[in-house]
Amino acid sequence: MNPHTTPEPHRTPPPPSAPPPPVLETAKWPPDDDALPPGPSGGSLGGGGFGGGGGDDGDFKRGATKPIAIAVGAALVIGGITALVMGFRGDANKVSAKEIAEDKKAIALLTKEEQLPKWRAWAAREDAGKMQEEAFAQLAWAKDAEGLKLIIKGISSNDHRVRGTAATALLEYGSPAADAAKPDLLKALKEADASDKPQICWALATLKESAAFDEVLAEYRLGHLAKVQKLDQNPAFDPEILASMVTLDKLAGLAKDPSESVRQLVATVLSRTGDAKWQPQLTELVVDKSVDVAREAAVGLGKIANESSMGPLLSALKNADKDSRQKFLEALRDGVGTKGLVLALKSVQKDEVLVKGQADREKFQTKQLFDMMRELEDPRGGDSLAEYLKTEPKPHWKTEAALRMAEIGDLRAVPALAWRMKQDPLKLYDKDKDPEYRLDDNERVVAARMLADLAVLYPEKRDEIRKEAYESVMFWLTDKPQPHANGLRFIAAVDAKEALPHLRKWSDPTDPLPKEGQQQMPESWATAQSALRYSGWMKADWGLLEKQFTRKPANTDITMEGLQQGGLAVLGMTLRALGVGASHGMAQWGDPRAYPILVKYIEDKQNNEQARIEACFSLGWTSTDDQMKDIVGKVKTFSGSDPKSAVIRACYLETLIRRPVPSATAGLMDLMKGDVDLEVRHQAARAIGAGGLTPAITQQLFEKLKDPNVRSDASLSLMLGADSDTVKRALASYNNSDPAAMEELKVTYNQTFGYWSDRNYDTGDVARWIENANACARVKVRDALQDWPRLILARALQGIDYDSGPHSLTRVQLRVRLMKDARGGDEKKRTQAIEILKFMKEKGVLMALKNETGPHAELARKAFFEVMNPKIVADSLPDAREPKGAHLVP
Repeated sequence: MNPHTTPEPHRTPPPPSAPPPPVLETAKWPPDDDALPPGPSGGSLGGGGFGGGGGDDGDFKRGATKPIAIAVGAALVIGGITALVMGFRGDANKVSAKEIAEDKKAIALLTKEEQLPKWRAWAAREDAGKMQEEAFAQLAWAKDAEGLKLIIKGISSNDHRVRGTAATALLEYGSPAADAAKPDLLKALKEADASDKPQICWALATLKESAAFDEVLAEYRLGHLAKVQKLDQNPAFDPEILASMVTLDKLAGLAKDPSESVRQLVATVLSRTGDAKWQPQLTELVVDKSVDVAREAAVGLGKIANESSMGPLLSALKNADKDSRQKFLEALRDGVGTKGLVLALKSVQKDEVLVKGQADREKFQTKQLFDMMRELEDPRGGDSLAEYLKTEPKPHWKTEAALRMAEIGDLRAVPALAWRMKQDPLKLYDKDKDPEYRLDDNERVVAARMLADLAVLYPEKRDEIRKEAYESVMFWLTDKPQPHANGLRFIAAVDAKEALPHLRKWSDPTDPLPKEGQQQMPESWATAQSALRYSGWMKADWGLLEKQFTRKPANTDITMEGLQQGGLAVLGMTLRALGVGASHGMAQWGDPRAYPILVKYIEDKQNNEQARIEACFSLGWTSTDDQMKDIVGKVKTFSGSDPKSAVIRACYLETLIRRPVPSATAGLMDLMKGDVDLEVRHQAARAIGAGGLTPAITQQLFEKLKDPNVRSDASLSLMLGADSDTVKRALASYNNSDPAAMEELKVTYNQTFGYWSDRNYDTGDVARWIENANACARVKVRDALQDWPRLILARALQGIDYDSGPHSLTRVQLRVRLMKDARGGDEKKRTQAIEILKFMKEKGVLMALKNETGPHAELARKAFFEVMNPKIVADSLPDAREPKGAHLVP
């Protein structure tokens, strides 16, 4: 047992011969017991426990005891009795574990301003180590200046665990704010043991205290620093921080160090400079016996990228076995980016002769590199890919290179994509050499989507894009029996008025509607759904959209139940498609004239439920604020027990979620009652919180946390719409609830995210949701940090990829917009953009931003580090929700 650790109150000591009970902790600090220095052997007083001797007599002979031994023994006994008496007196003054737990719960429910004085009080106390450590964490997360002084004082604690936590807390302040702690840390380092030395060393490294470099490096050699964690259990070790303690010249002198970990550090840090000055050391390290060292050196040679550095790099790649090659390529991807992967294309082993078992080697290695580029999406890769296109690669790789460029918003991809749109895969690819590329037309499907994204991103270049690609896209659209939705999207995005005759024909087929009993839906009617949407995008013909809502024959039931009867399935699904398409067209148009048309369609109980849901979704994009208030009234009107009325009620709630107007959604608070249908309550909670909360509504919701029947719905609204301080208090209230209540909240939160619109980003909703999810990760419920909101939201954001309905954001669009805001002059937008990029795990963008100059660079560096060194979390999560419109949008 660590002699500096204060015993916990009311713990029954084990028998002398028993090992100490295990201490289970949720954080790295305090550490596990096996991280403590070994205690004395033997456990009884007679066995030499005080002096640390063994059970043998040593030089003492068995038999009579010497007088001096008797005197010493008597003194020990008296001293022991005195210590016990003093110990009992001390225990009487200690706070009980129950009192500590209750105080911790009570503090967590207070506002930040109310919490800080109480945490400062606990940070100043030395009679409850666990609570003092908790106080250090809370004060550090708040960046509290008064708390910093108390944390620095804690570095001198008699309890090494408290010292370790104090040192870790300093990481939250960083330099120069915590530089005053350096003298105390240097002193503590001399007294440190295995339980606090790694944390103290890393605090000194973070504060750039060069005097401690040798001891810090010694801990690194032992592998102890790699395990250091921050207060929230995220990894802390960063080789850049360690290297910043000394000059690069001193670090380069360690290139031949016998320690593999030190050589890897040298290779990593020298590589990140990209400076040819270090080419000799990197050339030597790239052939190191350790592949982990060699791959880091490969990064530096790839960055230098001159003629003399490329030889050793390409040689290392060509001579590497399959597993080592993969590690080299991953290092190039994560260290150099797309430029390094394009350079690695020169190392691909060519298949000069088709030999069975080897014929696909060139194709496999090339695909491996382009797949890595797609995973990375590095915005700096445009120049390298443009140069690669000049080498006239094979058609498939030409297409892949153009797609990688478009994915990072590079307009230089347009000519190559336009070329690809005219190429029939059956004619372009050889049936013997490239049979897999002939199986489908996916290359053109994706190319059309990329062209549309580029047109949306650069409206000022729309005419140039249309001039370059319109003819090719129209060739593809008209060369098939029916056009693909991605091609229609391109036409709308470039506002190609010359395509309107075709678009009208596709939107309003001359074929008769399917007859009762017909077994197959005509393709022309299937196409109409997408064509109507893009017709609305181009604001081509309002009457054409309105017409679709009148096509259903009178008294025809095309609800999901009705489609199962009387042979109406094909007719019903056709009318459903027309209703969805026309609704989406009106949503794209955004005209309030749609309000009465959509309301009438929604309230016809014989219309298809799926189509009515989409009409309600579209209503949110066409209604005025006053009309949104009317919709709140309709939610209350359709409150009966009739299932058909319940459908309409849920439908209108969808409208309120898509366009939350706080002055309107406040009227939904009376649905936050235990006797309201569960799903209706969940939707109301989302509608109330989605667009942000007023202080009055926030207070009402906080009061509802006391009601277990509506706690999860009130919490959901707060997590979506309140400020981060309120969200933390709301989640902390679950310390007093059944664990099942938290599981219910996880499910309802998880079901919230599936559609991401440009409005969500423009209004700051996405940034607020992320801020609140991050806040939750610093809340303890039953002594466990609540990471699950962050994990669920990150998973949902990472799921953004394609267009999923009117006004939705694709990943390409969001990526480019975030890059622009990260580099912009608005500090708030800059910070929010980089945080969103981190949640999306946009490694390439963050890598590019961190290597630039400007206020965004350091933010991006920290975000990139967290993406590359994620916290290991064992939280169980509900299954991911299917994105909105996945069943509706091609």
